[in-house]
Amino acid sequence: MSTQVCAKPIDILLVNDDPYDIRFIKESLSDEDQTRFGFKCVGKLTDTIACLEEKEYDIIMLDLSLPDSQGFDTFSSVRMHSPKVPIVLLTGINDEELAVRALQNGAQDYLIKGQINGGELSRSIRFAIERHNANQKEHHMAYYDGLTNLPNRQLFHDRLNQALSHAQRYDQKVALMFIDLDDFKKVNDTMGHDMGDLLLQSVARRLEYCLRKSDTVARLGGDEFTCILPNIEKAEDVKIVAQKIVRALTTPFQLNGQEIQISGSVGASLFPDDTEDSELLIKNADMAMFQAKKQGRNNFKIFSGRKSDNIKIFSSSVNPGNSIVHSAHLKSRKFKLFDLFKSASLF
Repeated sequence: MSTQVCAKPIDILLVNDDPYDIRFIKESLSDEDQTRFGFKCVGKLTDTIACLEEKEYDIIMLDLSLPDSQGFDTFSSVRMHSPKVPIVLLTGINDEELAVRALQNGAQDYLIKGQINGGELSRSIRFAIERHNANQKEHHMAYYDGLTNLPNRQLFHDRLNQALSHAQRYDQKVALMFIDLDDFKKVNDTMGHDMGDLLLQSVARRLEYCLRKSDTVARLGGDEFTCILPNIEKAEDVKIVAQKIVRALTTPFQLNGQEIQISGSVGASLFPDDTEDSELLIKNADMAMFQAKKQGRNNFKIFSGRKSDNIKIFSSSVNPGNSIVHSAHLKSRKFKLFDLFKSASLF
């Protein structure tokens, strides 16, 4: 007697607030194959993002009209949060133009409610996953760093522009961090490039561990990394993440039976507080990182000073007792430093 191996069910995040639509989709797919699909149903965009934070799904079936989000913005928000999950849209007849626009921006398929059956629904889901996986392979080769598996420079710029556009639309803040490893060259010179590559891979994993799923960590090249943090409320939140990163990098790395001790310098800038221009935001974060290196390394600086000749850099090292107090000039622009642990100006 042969034993039939049951395939793992396809986990579907069904985003729809209409009980009739939900029941129809479940019953239609159940008629096709009861063991093939598993469902998690939510009716709001906020609940969708929360579910995607908690678990990875095989596919998202997304209604564009939700109580807390409408139209293309619904798709854009979900896509930006989880770009690696295929999306099939559920639309009304009058939403076809929006659906086509979404297809041009990464959606895999769209279905018109009231005009679908179980067979069509099942095929759309399976083909969407297959197409997405094929596209992901090509996309990965073009947009991801071959060593660390992190987004590369090109994808970093794409993600940053998406995050800034979304933040501008919804009146939110985005933090950009630049991270540079201190004295990484010494590792390559004394232990070899193979060990240096292993260290970069381990650093990448630690940076990912420090961030949320909705954040992006990218490698620009060499020992330079960046982090994009959407939906940041204030500079104090950036400080918490920066502290976590600096501390994570100072924890010794165990690689091939050897212990390697390094540190990192972090600079950050906040959109739109410091600037609404992406290139200037990059320059600001890079400038703050440069100051972190210049003032002892193994610490972080947070740039601030939107539309002003005075640049404030909130300053702190990992050890509150060793906070650095310093004033400097860079390109004829004044710096003013604050001790974040005391939350008060030191000048």
